[in-house]
Amino acid sequence: MNEINEKITVKTRDFDEIEVTRKDIITFPQGILAFEEYKEYIMLTPLGEGKFPVWLQSVENQNLCFILFDPVEFCPNYRVTVADEDVDFLDIENDEDASFYVIAVVPEDHMDATVNLKSPIIINSANRKAAQVIAADNYPIKFPVFAKGGN
Repeated sequence: MNEINEKITVKTRDFDEIEVTRKDIITFPQGILAFEEYKEYIMLTPLGEGKFPVWLQSVENQNLCFILFDPVEFCPNYRVTVADEDVDFLDIENDEDASFYVIAVVPEDHMDATVNLKSPIIINSANRKAAQVIAADNYPIKFPVFAKGGN
């Protein structure tokens, strides 16, 4: 069997075990900030393809899972200047191949959830290579998901 089509079972934090193929794996050669030792992830879309949030589940640690959103949901004009070395590292040849996501932090009171607009995740859909980058742009690390107060 071709290795890329090899089926593997991934134990997940929230969805029991899931069978995927090797081609479903997204590789973070440098890991994710503070979790550098974990390099392989899968994306789970429990609400359906193209709907958010999505789960970025570690293949190597079933308890490591990130909730991702499209940054445009929170900042309609979200544009990140990506350093040339990040573009080169991810082997991005076409802008259409680069997808941007932001990590949510969801505390016990989910109404206090935030997303990190400063350090997006970029995934090259052409080669399934990804990285978390620190944007040179002036975006907040903790952007509230839900509006507070009366209005």
